[in-house]
Amino acid sequence: MKLEIVPMTTDDIPTIVEIERSCHVQPWTEGFFLEELERSHSHAYVARRKNSVHQHRVVGYICFWLVVDEVQIFNLAVDIAHRRCGIGRALLHHALLIGYRNQARVAVLEVRRSNDAARQLYASLGFQRVGERKDYYGGLREPAVLMELEMNRDWCIRWGELGHQIAPG
Repeated sequence: MKLEIVPMTTDDIPTIVEIERSCHVQPWTEGFFLEELERSHSHAYVARRKNSVHQHRVVGYICFWLVVDEVQIFNLAVDIAHRRCGIGRALLHHALLIGYRNQARVAVLEVRRSNDAARQLYASLGFQRVGERKDYYGGLREPAVLMELEMNRDWCIRWGELGHQIAPG
């Protein structure tokens, strides 16, 4: 499967909201995504599948902020039918490289404690568990696991090697 990762547009939002609703217990609304597109420090990208059947179909997305030297990852989702194909990994790779090129030296995110697949993905990319927020997901009464990635020289070398393995294409 070939992917392209491109900036999110308002035309992408209906498909993104469908994916969001199928992936998250407390999904973002269309308004949340529109607000992200308006914020100067916000970055939002979509992964499009390129093939003869579903040409340029949005199959995943990532929303993150660049604040001073930090990448704050707020939302990452991949269409259920396209999971375990490296799309989430490719979106994270894209976001982290943008951050690194803009002098970010740390990346942070929160993930539901019960989301084992996401936690394993983040750990495989070097994120470390640094804490927990009790009852963060209010309606679920579930804690958020806080994870952090130091984007230092060792990380840069490792990502240079990993980039060849996980780059979309």
